[in-house]
Amino acid sequence: MMRCGNRLDGSGEGWSTGHSSPDGPGWMAAEFSRKICLFACLALGILALGLVAPAAAKNVDAASARASLSLASKGAAAMERGDFLAAQRLYETSVVANPANAAAFTGLGTAHEARGQARLARKYYNIALSIEPLDTAALSRLAQLDLKEGNRAAATEGLRKLRAFCAACGETQELSRALGLGPQDPIPASTDP
Repeated sequence: MMRCGNRLDGSGEGWSTGHSSPDGPGWMAAEFSRKICLFACLALGILALGLVAPAAAKNVDAASARASLSLASKGAAAMERGDFLAAQRLYETSVVANPANAAAFTGLGTAHEARGQARLARKYYNIALSIEPLDTAALSRLAQLDLKEGNRAAATEGLRKLRAFCAACGETQELSRALGLGPQDPIPASTDP
C-alpha cells in the first residue's frame, strides 16, 4: 500500500522528471547539464594551471633554491658512497624544492642510470637539458647512454654540441675518449640514418 508522501515517480524525493517534479519537467536533465558544465570548467582550470606552472616553477624563493642545492649536494655525496637509492631520494627532494634545478635532474638521471634504469635516466637528462641546454653533465651522460645503446650517431652529435661550447670540459674529453677520438680529432660525419 502506498502512502501519500512516497510516490513511485520520485517526486517526493526531488528526482522525478515527470510533471509532478518540484522544478517542473526536464529538471533532471538541466541539473545534469549544469554538473557537466562544472566538470568541464574544472578540467579547463587544471589545464590552465598546468600551462602556468612551468613558468612559476622558475620563480622559487631563495630558501627553496638553497635547500634544493643542499639536497643535490647530499645526493652527489650519496652517489660517491655508492648509495644510489638514497641519492635518488635526495635528488627527488631537491627537484621538489626547486623544479628548475637542472643539476638535480641530471643527478636524478645519474642515480637511475647507476641503478640500471636507462629509460628513466634518459628522461631526466632530457628534462635537465630542457631547463639548461648547456648542462654539460646531462649532455655527456645522454651521449654516453646513446653510445651504450649502439647509437653512435647520436653520441657523436652530443660530442659536437659539447665541443661547440665547452671543448676543454672534462665531460667533452671523456666522451671523445669513449668515441675513440682525441681531443683535437675532427668529429666524423654521421653515416647512420
